[in-house]
Amino acid sequence: MEKISTFRRSVIRLFTINALIFIGIQTAFAQSYFSSTQEEFGKNRIQEKRFEWLTIRSNNFEFNYYRGGDKIAQSAAKLSESEYDRITELLGYTPFTTMKIFLYNSPKDLAQSNIGLTAPIDLDGSILNLAKSRVQIAYTGNEETFKRELIRQISRLFVYDMLYGGSLKEVLQSSLLLTVPEWYMAGIAAYISENNEDPIMLDRLRAAVMKNKDKKISHLEGKDAELVGQSIWNYIAMRYGKDNISNILNLTRIIRTEESSITSTLGISYNRFMKEWKEFYMSSAYANVNEKNDEPEKKTIVSPKIELSKPKEKLVLEKGEIDTDNYEFDAENIIKSLANETARNKIDNTDKTTPKLGRYRETLKIKGPFAYENIMIANDVKSDFLMDPVRRMGMKNTLVLNDLLENHNIKLGLFITPVLRNHDIFMEYNNNTKRVDWGLGIMRRSISFGELDNRSLYLFRPLNINTPPTAIIAIDRRLYFNKFSAYANYPFSRNLRAGISPFLMTTNDVDLIELGRKNLSSTYLGYKAEIVYDNTTPLFSKVLTGTRAKLRLERSYSLTSNTENFSRLVVDARHYQRILKSLIFAARLSYSRSLGNAPKVTFLGGVENTINRTVETTNGQGTGVPRDLRDILFYDYAGNLRGFNFAKLYGTSHLLTNFELRLPLAQYFSKGSLTSNFLRNMQFVGFSDIGTAWYGNKGPFNRQNSLNTEVIGGGDNPFRATVTNFKNPFLVGYGVGLRTTILGYFVKADYAWGLEDKEVNKPKLYISLGYDF
Repeated sequence: MEKISTFRRSVIRLFTINALIFIGIQTAFAQSYFSSTQEEFGKNRIQEKRFEWLTIRSNNFEFNYYRGGDKIAQSAAKLSESEYDRITELLGYTPFTTMKIFLYNSPKDLAQSNIGLTAPIDLDGSILNLAKSRVQIAYTGNEETFKRELIRQISRLFVYDMLYGGSLKEVLQSSLLLTVPEWYMAGIAAYISENNEDPIMLDRLRAAVMKNKDKKISHLEGKDAELVGQSIWNYIAMRYGKDNISNILNLTRIIRTEESSITSTLGISYNRFMKEWKEFYMSSAYANVNEKNDEPEKKTIVSPKIELSKPKEKLVLEKGEIDTDNYEFDAENIIKSLANETARNKIDNTDKTTPKLGRYRETLKIKGPFAYENIMIANDVKSDFLMDPVRRMGMKNTLVLNDLLENHNIKLGLFITPVLRNHDIFMEYNNNTKRVDWGLGIMRRSISFGELDNRSLYLFRPLNINTPPTAIIAIDRRLYFNKFSAYANYPFSRNLRAGISPFLMTTNDVDLIELGRKNLSSTYLGYKAEIVYDNTTPLFSKVLTGTRAKLRLERSYSLTSNTENFSRLVVDARHYQRILKSLIFAARLSYSRSLGNAPKVTFLGGVENTINRTVETTNGQGTGVPRDLRDILFYDYAGNLRGFNFAKLYGTSHLLTNFELRLPLAQYFSKGSLTSNFLRNMQFVGFSDIGTAWYGNKGPFNRQNSLNTEVIGGGDNPFRATVTNFKNPFLVGYGVGLRTTILGYFVKADYAWGLEDKEVNKPKLYISLGYDF
């Protein structure tokens, strides 16, 4: 309640003075043009001081620190290198890249880090982050705690690199096909970093197993998942030997499921394994194992004296052939080799850690300090199919570049359709190094109109031309939209921010048939200001809990004519509530109002990004073409109103609510049992949408809105009349839906009924792409 009241006070204050700088525009030129339900919110990081980073390099790591952290870095380097052989031997894997570790002097300093802000840190494979070869750790003042956390982070990253790393092709393939439960990753990291022979730790593991004995371990989260996972890996090591840990990890990468990897490696069924694992801890059998381990270990001394046995049968070999079954090594070479091995072992005995035979410890080398190299990396590459409401199907490609600390990031994007004249090109830069974040953005949009039918002629209706359903119009017009914007960002807290984005934009309408007609063009100056609140937390892949809201005000002032001035106020609030373990209630409220001398239109009806779109038909008779099509560049599409055709309603204001109950199928099964990506990402949804749109200031119950008004005649017909009825202005849609992933794309199917003025319409099926709000 305190956060909500703070939010309200901030809103009142900001709109009262109307001059306070607003911030938080993640995409400076963002519109609801493609998908308003995918509006960006996001949390904030608050920078209170700047860090001047230095770097030291050890044999296998790179440590970055700032003033006052030199001793921490030296200690971390020695500890990491001393544990490197143990970790890689246990995992059976050596990373090919040098891990970069960022060390902070305190948790307070760590809270300022921007890592995870550009690309969320998600190790389940659902989010691809190509910059995972880094960790950040804060020194808490407790040496033992710091050591455990350092080893935990290194181990977790090694396992991630083992499962998802390699070439870019392997990373992309693994991120789509491999998903492991939380206990798997957290458990192996905890097993490596903790003392698993400590009786107190074993009792903690037993308590965790007892607490969750009746739960599916794939559903465990947080500390429970970590402790249960640690107990599983510890049981494997104690019961089957530590070598099987690396075998299971390597096999998981190949066959993509942890259950099959355990079954294939250990040679028992997964159910039997789980039963024996629980019994091992519940019966305190680990105590007996430890008692045996307390006996003095007998050391085996390797002697250089070797008895060479002759093969039982001597094969008759041709020149150049080798008997591979009974190959005899030269005795003199064997003795020399073992003598050298013994000498090396004597040298290595000075180190507390004894590596396995055949692995030789490198002498610890620490170089530096050096000036920190702030390199840029490709952090995220995405390609999505989009159904543009004007230009229809196209592909949007984005590339995100950022430095390792994510203080600077560059986003490049291209949307293109089969008709190359229809495209979007955009680029933006964000600087998050100080308390006030800032950025720049540039965008160009091109829309080409050729032969138009009812699928596109709905665009003319807000321009006072209603065409018959069978009309086909041939034109050759181009619309161009260019926008250059800047933004500033001031976060009040990690959840609340405000900001402003001044911009310069131009619009052009070019007629390529009537070349003598003067092109229509306008230039605007304006600003977009908004306040954003977001306290959501991820529950599991693409599922959130919490609340997020955005209040945005946009004003555009034409330098060509005052009659072109317009503004738009937008409210978008969403809440996600966990009802049962895997049942989520999601609600969204969307409101907008456009004012000024040239207010812009919002459309309602149908589903965003729909493949099988059906446009609402009218009884209009007009066949003309508007002289000015530039308003199409500013059309808004508010979101889903299922049960009705696309463009069922439109107006300069709208009000829309969406309610959904979401049930992810995978949360009721262990992830290993769902080997199909299709089943793993399947969700069942029940929904209800309520919305309306209207013109003017009199509200939705005004008779003169698009729902209650129908124009008959006009155009070639000398008779023209405007018919006004008295319908309920609110449309209600309800139904059920199914979501899943097909070929790496999230596909939605919705079956909905529409309630209009107390009458239920025939159900409609919608097939669309992209995630829900």
